[in-house]
Amino acid sequence: MKTTLNLETIYAPIHAGLARIPALIRETLDTPIPKIRAMVSNFFSKDGKLLRPALILLGAGLARSLQPGDGIPSERNETAELYLAAAVEIFHAATLIHDDIIDSAPLRRGVAALHVKSGPQAAVLAGDFFHDRAIVTIFRHGNDRIVPLFLKTAGEICEGEVLEISEKKNINITEEIHLDIIRKKTASLLACALQTGAFIWGMDPAKAEALGRFGNFFGVAFQLIDDLLDFTGDEREFGKTLGSDLEEGVYTLPVIRCLTTADRDKVVRILYSRSHSRRLPMLQEVLEKSGALDYALVKAQGFIAEAKRELEVFPPSPFRTGLELMADYVLARKR
Repeated sequence: MKTTLNLETIYAPIHAGLARIPALIRETLDTPIPKIRAMVSNFFSKDGKLLRPALILLGAGLARSLQPGDGIPSERNETAELYLAAAVEIFHAATLIHDDIIDSAPLRRGVAALHVKSGPQAAVLAGDFFHDRAIVTIFRHGNDRIVPLFLKTAGEICEGEVLEISEKKNINITEEIHLDIIRKKTASLLACALQTGAFIWGMDPAKAEALGRFGNFFGVAFQLIDDLLDFTGDEREFGKTLGSDLEEGVYTLPVIRCLTTADRDKVVRILYSRSHSRRLPMLQEVLEKSGALDYALVKAQGFIAEAKRELEVFPPSPFRTGLELMADYVLARKR
């Protein structure tokens, strides 16, 4: 019997914990300042996938399952799991708010982006506020393995952002540089979330490293599919404007691949075209015919295969199964 690939099924082993995260996010971001409270409410008005909190809880569950008797109960560790899961989602939200400002993105999760709704100045400060509250929570509930990991990851995300900005509108950007941007900007936080969950319960270094590698491979694949959906997705289901990366001069793997083919000159003309309304449909046609979209999908499939191999060091458990299903879900997702 084939398992249905949806987040409800995948999150089943961690459902109870994950259900508490939205309330903990609101608690962590509580403030007497009405303007900030309104921006918090606006940003979280539509539920996200809670992917990063889920990874913390799955990593924690995997670590517990390795311990005698399925883990030693610890109220402190269980509390840390939940607050750190909320903190990583808040930290991620801060990066999205700043991202949307940099990219002038009009939509986030299908609604007006925060800088559109509240203005760029307020949105910058809201992102800073989110970041600060996340870091405070990480210091309060983390340990001497978790805190340095988060700080290292924060630096990598900034490096990825700056590298992406420096490569905008570069028709000679290489696949290697693009994948490095993805690893830093996206995959590093997913790996961090998984390892954070594992570190709460003292997972040994070798297995924690395998979990980190899973997170990195998984994260690269996740972003490659995101890049594909930017050209092939349904805008209402995807939750953001199609072709937004293209309009900001961010060339993702399908475009980078097509620039190495016989269609390079045609792609360059489209990228430099002043006809904004026709640019996306023209490029979609070339990417489809050149095989660049299929190439990006095959690359994502390869990273998912690498990710799932890293889980072979763990014995069967609902948490390992959850991660395997999540890897499959990445390739099937539409949003």
